[in-house]
Amino acid sequence: MSQLRVVATIPIKPEGVAAAGPALAALAAASQQEEGCLGYEVFASTSVPGTFVTIESWRGADDMTAHMSTPHVATAFEVLGPVLDGDLAIHQLDAV
Repeated sequence: MSQLRVVATIPIKPEGVAAAGPALAALAAASQQEEGCLGYEVFASTSVPGTFVTIESWRGADDMTAHMSTPHVATAFEVLGPVLDGDLAIHQLDAV
């Protein structure tokens, strides 16, 4: 079984950027402790201001599905939900 790689782009309204960074950093730190998480990083785009990007590696799809129902994901969405500037896009990736 190969690992699952995921990239998510998270557009944030200008007034929410200051709160989004710490919320996403806390999400990454907690996610890195999850069973099945092989890597979880968060970046702020320098090309598109207000856009954050997560780069994730999971042991498999079941681990990522379990991640989505954790308390730390819910906490992050409490902060991010009201300041999303469009749709959050989650891309599960296949190697080419």
